[in-house]
Amino acid sequence: MKNLSTIFTHSRRNVLALAFLSTLGLGACEVTDLQPQNQLSEAAVFTDPARIALAVAGVYDAAQSGFYDPLTGGALAVRGYPFGAAANALDDARGEDVSDMAGFFSLVFVNQITPSSPNVVNMWSNCYAVVNKANVTIDGVRQAAAAGIITAEVAQVYEGELRFLRALAHHELVIHFSRPYTDGNGSKAGIPYRDVPANTIAGVNAGRSQDRGTVADDYTKMLADLDFAESNLPATRTITGAAAASATRATKGAAIALKQRLRLHQANWAAAATEGTKLISGTSAPFTSPIGSYALAATQRAAFPGGAAATAETVFSVENRSDDNAGVNGALANVYGSSATPANGGINGRALLAVSPNLYNAPFFTCGDLRRTVMMQQDGVRPAYVLRKYTDATTSSDFAPIIRYAEVLLNQAEAVARTGNDDALALRLLNAVRNRSVTTAADQYAVGSLTGPALIRAILNERRVEFVGEGKRWGDISRLSPDATYGPGGIPAKFNGQVSGQVTLARYACNNGATLATPSVSAVPYASTFFLWPIPAIEIANNPTLAAQQNPGY
Repeated sequence: MKNLSTIFTHSRRNVLALAFLSTLGLGACEVTDLQPQNQLSEAAVFTDPARIALAVAGVYDAAQSGFYDPLTGGALAVRGYPFGAAANALDDARGEDVSDMAGFFSLVFVNQITPSSPNVVNMWSNCYAVVNKANVTIDGVRQAAAAGIITAEVAQVYEGELRFLRALAHHELVIHFSRPYTDGNGSKAGIPYRDVPANTIAGVNAGRSQDRGTVADDYTKMLADLDFAESNLPATRTITGAAAASATRATKGAAIALKQRLRLHQANWAAAATEGTKLISGTSAPFTSPIGSYALAATQRAAFPGGAAATAETVFSVENRSDDNAGVNGALANVYGSSATPANGGINGRALLAVSPNLYNAPFFTCGDLRRTVMMQQDGVRPAYVLRKYTDATTSSDFAPIIRYAEVLLNQAEAVARTGNDDALALRLLNAVRNRSVTTAADQYAVGSLTGPALIRAILNERRVEFVGEGKRWGDISRLSPDATYGPGGIPAKFNGQVSGQVTLARYACNNGATLATPSVSAVPYASTFFLWPIPAIEIANNPTLAAQQNPGY
C-alpha cells in the first residue's frame, strides 16, 4: 500500500486536537465520562481522503501519547499513556525485576493502588480513549468506503489497523483489571469490550450501561479483531511521512504476533504454535519470517538502534519523536537510562527504574551475558545498575517496543515445549535468542541438555532477562500465577530503591543471592485483592452497572 497516510511532523498534535477532539476522542479530564462534544462534524472528517488518513494516524497518536492527569489539581501532562512509554514502565514496575529509585512509580511498585490512583485511572482512561477513537474511525471509514470516498481496499487496511490497536488496548486492560484466562478458563469477570462509538446519545448510553462480561468474551473479541487485521493488512507498509512505517503501523505480521501472545495467555499452546509457525521459517537457526522478513539482530544492542529507526527484529513499536514524546518524566530513556552525564558514561537520563538486584543476581543470568555486560551499567549517580536499551534522553525519540521478533521466538519455544511434541525444536528456538548474548560455549545450552519442565523453566527465565525494560514482566506474572508448577503465585517480593540499604552497588553480584537484603516490599499472593487493579472511581461513577462489578476488596 502507498500513501495511505500523511503525518504532519510539527503540527500533527495541534491539528488533531482541533479537528478530532469530539469525533475521535472524549473530554480531556474525564475520558470515561463518555460525554461527546461538538466542534467539527464527522461529515467533514470522513468526506475527505486526506482527513480520513489523518484520523487513522490520530488513533496511533492517542496510543502513543494520551494525557496524564495527576488527579490532585496539577496540570495535565503527557507521559506516554498508554503505549508510548507508560505500559512498558508500569508493567515492569508491577513486577520484581526492576526497583523504584525515585518514587515516580511508588504506588504501583508497592502495590498500594486505590480506585483513584493516577496510574490506574490514566491507564484505564487512555486505553479506552484509544478504543473509542478506533471505533469512531472504523465507523467513519466504513461510511466513506460505502460512499466511494476511499476504495474498499484502503478501507479494509484502515479497519485492520484500527482493530489491531483496539485489541492491543483491550488486552492491556484485561491483564491488569481481570484474573487471567488460565483461572477458570476465562470464566472470571472481564473488562467491557467496547466496539460501539461513543459519539451519539445511543453510543454514550451503551457505554454507561455496559457490563464486564467475562475474560473469555474479551479474548474472543480480541482474537476476532486480530483475525480481521491479519486478513486485511499488508506485510509491509510505505506511508509518506511515517518513520519506519512497517514497524510503527500495524501489519499482517504484527497481528499474527499479537494473536500468538494472546494464545499464550490462554495457555492454548497448540494455537499459539500455529500462529508462530506463520512467522517462522525452518526448524533451526537462523530463524526468519516469511511474512515481513523479520529476523533477530546480531546482538541485542543492535536490536535497539534508538531514535527514528527500526531493525528487522521490530515487529511493532510505537513511534516517539523529538517533538512528540512521553516527556522528561515518562520517556523510556529517562525512566530506564543512566542519570550520569555523557562525559561520565551516562545519557543524562533519570534512572527512575533500575535493574533490581533480584534479577541481576539471579542464578540463571550468566556473568558473561552481553545483556549484563553491554546492556546494563552502573548508573554513576544512583547506587544501582540501569539499562542501556534506550539511548535518547535528550529528545526522547526512542521507539517504545511492543513486539520484537525475539518475543515471537520465545513465545514459540514455550508453546512447543508445553505441547511436549518437540523439545529439540523448542531448545533451538530458545538458543536462537539466548546465544547471541551468551557467547561462551560453557554457558550455552547444549543440544539435548534441556527437556520437559527444565526446558520450560529455562524459557521463562530467559524472558525475564531478554525483556526487562520492555513491560513484559506483568503479563507473565499474570498469566502464570495460577500455574502451580511455573507460576510465581502472585506478585513476588521486591527491593525498593526508596528504602535505605535495599538497593546499593554492594547488593549487585553475579549469581550471588547472599548479597541481597530482605525485600521491603512483601509478596502479594495471587488470591489477594491487590493482585488486580480496581476499576477507577470515575468509571464507577458514570456506569452503575460496573459499580456493582468492582473487583473484590475495593
